Amino acid sequence: MWKSFGRYFLNGLITLLPAFVTIWLVWLIFTFADGFLGGMIAASTGFYFPGLGILVALALILFVGFLTTYVLGKRILWRLEKILYRLPLVNAIYSSMKQVNKILFLQKETKAFRRACAVQYPRKGIYSIGFVTGEGVPEIKRRNKREYLNVFIPNTPTPATGFMIVVPASEVIMLDMKLEDAVKLIVSGGVLSTRRMRGLR
Repeated sequence: MWKSFGRYFLNGLITLLPAFVTIWLVWLIFTFADGFLGGMIAASTGFYFPGLGILVALALILFVGFLTTYVLGKRILWRLEKILYRLPLVNAIYSSMKQVNKILFLQKETKAFRRACAVQYPRKGIYSIGFVTGEGVPEIKRRNKREYLNVFIPNTPTPATGFMIVVPASEVIMLDMKLEDAVKLIVSGGVLSTRRMRGLR
């Protein structure tokens, strides 16, 4: 009976975990939006009700999505980006996040430098899923006389943040996996894995 109970519990957990992760991420985003935007509105107008920040965030996302579909809107956003790039601290954060976003979600090419990979990180014998983002730092290559690759190791369940490491090219295992599938694998903590990960054999 206890074996059956444990098997049912495990099967249920595996089935529901993606939904739990999704709900948690959505709740985290909307709670932040409701607290931050709702607080700003309450401070400026004195008017507030639960969920106001969420409504404003949804309206803002839809409005920006609407703008990006037209030339005039793209020009407006481009000018706003120029302002962000002129601010010292904001410039560093925004440019880094935009690069990560481009690599993970907007890059449609399937070239070698935009592929999912596996590297032994944070130590030998443990594999982490990452993304090859380019050739290694030239100075490291020159001093060690080896080929290196820049690899971005994203965090779970928020792949927009992570670590950039420089790895010898011979130690990088290129995976036969689409970028979208790799992102799903990372966000879900491995629950939404592909049937075969031939690169890790």
